[in-house]
Amino acid sequence: MADDTPNPFGLSLPLRIVQLEEAVKVMDSGDRVAAYIYIAAGQERQIQTKRVSPAEGVESAKVIARALTDAIAGSSS
Repeated sequence: MADDTPNPFGLSLPLRIVQLEEAVKVMDSGDRVAAYIYIAAGQERQIQTKRVSPAEGVESAKVIARALTDAIAGSSS
């Protein structure tokens, strides 16, 4: 029997990470965006825009996705 307990974020698992040209986003299975992390490829651009590198953006997205997954899984148990 499926658990009908709504999660507090309104997101559907599994979450996935999508890298764009100037952002990394965390999306749910219903294509809703849970988070954007804005990135810049060059160090000078990172300093000017106060954005993180693409690798740091992906790592941040992984942390966000894991935290949301744990919270959603915990809310339905």
